[in-house]
Amino acid sequence: MVRTRDPEAFAGELVAGLVDVGRVRVDGPAADATVYLGAIDDAGNFVREYRFAQSLGEISDAITIDQAAWHSMWPGWSFTAASIAMLSVHVQEAVLTAPDNETILQLVTGGVIAGV
Repeated sequence: MVRTRDPEAFAGELVAGLVDVGRVRVDGPAADATVYLGAIDDAGNFVREYRFAQSLGEISDAITIDQAAWHSMWPGWSFTAASIAMLSVHVQEAVLTAPDNETILQLVTGGVIAGV
């Protein structure tokens, strides 16, 4: 699989882009790193830690935003930043609707679910 983004740079953008949902932690080497999200509630309190089913590289390769949404919702943002912003919306929805015992976030076509 061809990596379209530098893993370290992408990890930094992911940390910044998901800050409204929680604290991102990236463990491991480059594209194979495991990504964790310490989800927070509206008051900024820790709720639960989730692990993404996909590696950092797989997340980087999977997320995208169409041109129309990119330019209308996040004009002036880079393609990567806009893609992460869209991912953030999907992650927040998955976290809000996650079953109480679920700790895995899975990227699926059109969004993110809590569970595999």
